[in-house]
Amino acid sequence: MDEQKRVRVTMNQDNQNHKRHDLEYYLTPKNKKSQSSFLTFNRNSAMAKMVKPILLAVLLGVLFGAGLIYYFSDLTPDTLPAATTETDDEEPSSDEPVGEQAVSGSTLSKPASAFEVIQFGMFSNQANAEELIQKKLQPQSIPATIQEQNGQFYVISHLISSESEKSSITDWLESNDLVYMEHFFYKSWNVEALNVKVNDQNIDWYNQGLTLLSETEMDEAWMEQLNAWVNNKPGELQETNKLNKITTLKDQLADANDETHKEFIRKTILLNLHLFYTNLA
Repeated sequence: MDEQKRVRVTMNQDNQNHKRHDLEYYLTPKNKKSQSSFLTFNRNSAMAKMVKPILLAVLLGVLFGAGLIYYFSDLTPDTLPAATTETDDEEPSSDEPVGEQAVSGSTLSKPASAFEVIQFGMFSNQANAEELIQKKLQPQSIPATIQEQNGQFYVISHLISSESEKSSITDWLESNDLVYMEHFFYKSWNVEALNVKVNDQNIDWYNQGLTLLSETEMDEAWMEQLNAWVNNKPGELQETNKLNKITTLKDQLADANDETHKEFIRKTILLNLHLFYTNLA
């Protein structure tokens, strides 16, 4: 008898549980889960569509910014790759003689002057300036020199004495595949007055160089005087950059055949002579 009661009680409990589950089933919204999934899917799809254009905009911004930095890193008439090595003796070291920075000797004076030069490029580092000479100018036998000024490295050439020279210069350079205002242009170059102490025993040599600068005719006699002057340079100036450049240009002048090319070299020699005195300051 007790066993029958226990069975009946157990059956009643099962029926109650079953009814409760059925009630929960009917009261629970059937479409709630599917609606929530649909909204979540739409939100995820919208986010995915927004992420792609945002990432693309960021990538384009980075590329555009890098391009601007590269373009404005150097102010040159022509875009060139960065240089790695250079064998030419174009290092723009100071031409101030060793041991003469603080001597109590004779005063060397040179008045201020201004003239025009041909500028092929201006760079923030020496390596790029050297590469321009090596890759653009040397293959065409175009003489040039590097001069540092205010932290910038200028590739310049040919001291211009008059406006009438520019036409023939432009024609000659363009005949060598250089385009005016793209690969070169004319630039005013100002030289400050020089007042510097030099060794008493060298003052005559320095003054002879100033006399060469004052000459208007760069004929064979002038070149012979220049050659003798450079060969007699003081011992402390043996490794001076601009004087060594003058020697190199003299050798190029001997090998030149075209008269325009010869004049180009002579005027670049004159420019280096001016820069030699500029660098003494």
